[in-house]
Amino acid sequence: MKKTFLFIFISLFEFFCIFSETIAKPDYIIDDKRIFLDAQIAFDRQDYGLALKLVERAKAARKQKVKWEVYTLENSLKPAEVKRAGDFIPDILPVLSDRQDYDALEIFSRYEKLYTMDFFENSAKKLIAFIKNRSEFPEADYLSGCVYQLEGEYSVAEQLFLKAFEFSSILDVPDEKYDILYSLADISFTKKNFEKYEEYLVLIISQDKAFKDNRLIDAMKSTIRSVKSDCMEKFFLMYRTENFRLLNAYFLLSEYYQEKNEKDRALTTAALGALTGFSKVYDVVSKRNPEFEYAGLSSLFIEACKYTDIVEWGIKNNVWKGFNDFAENTFKNECPVFAVKLYTILKEHSPEEYWRAEASVRLDVITAAVKR
Repeated sequence: MKKTFLFIFISLFEFFCIFSETIAKPDYIIDDKRIFLDAQIAFDRQDYGLALKLVERAKAARKQKVKWEVYTLENSLKPAEVKRAGDFIPDILPVLSDRQDYDALEIFSRYEKLYTMDFFENSAKKLIAFIKNRSEFPEADYLSGCVYQLEGEYSVAEQLFLKAFEFSSILDVPDEKYDILYSLADISFTKKNFEKYEEYLVLIISQDKAFKDNRLIDAMKSTIRSVKSDCMEKFFLMYRTENFRLLNAYFLLSEYYQEKNEKDRALTTAALGALTGFSKVYDVVSKRNPEFEYAGLSSLFIEACKYTDIVEWGIKNNVWKGFNDFAENTFKNECPVFAVKLYTILKEHSPEEYWRAEASVRLDVITAAVKR
């Protein structure tokens, strides 16, 4: 009997301990995002040890903030008068205000500013579910991975990148998922895991509608294979691609497929890469000079050369090289008219001297081969 009483007493004690748990309110003056910003600054200063310490602090702060917000909201919605208001946030807020529940009101206000309540369909339950899903910190995992990659700890870095990608749906900047995938591809290349290298790059370009549009790809190749003298100019007049974050993935895949002698795939990725680079340059030039009138590829290159930053951007992102690779791939795919026309423009007007010279050499070789 005494043992039974003792067991009941211990059980009740544990029950009340669980439900009387309180969670400390996090300090929003030094919150997870501020700590993470300090980690990024440390990383940029090459203080990698400090960067890792701050990243771990940021991750812990994120988990604590989420835990507190969920705990606060769930407890604030328990009173009978709040329950009677239902799940509709505009109906709940006046009740919380009457109850002077300032912590809950603060949380609702913060997410209203960040996302608007329409994002959560004005549902308190959906807001809480959203917050629960944000306890991970993919940006922090990615930054940690970058540190370990620089230190040569590739396996550790890869695991951190994979974790960051797993939770990429909650990135504050969605396009940062491309950075994660590029880093995974880079590590795969370093480790000579070329199947994974290709897989990650394909995953990047799979985000492009153009890459998945078979009709568009077939139409582009038909233009490239044309024997008409205006086929090259028609190509750059008729087609556009706009996802500029995929640019390097196209160029890297084109090189990869060239090395494997997969000519058709190399041509497809080279064409989409060159077209993406062309679209970006055209877009920027048109905004810089509203009076610019496109009169063929040479006119765009001539205009682009007026802006040092555009030329440097093209060098950094392998755009000018990409045009030469595209020309080479058209020749290898037995499209000599297109190849000669493009190499002729590149020989005279490519914004980078090195690739002008390379185009000149290749043009001589191709012209001689065509004449034979």
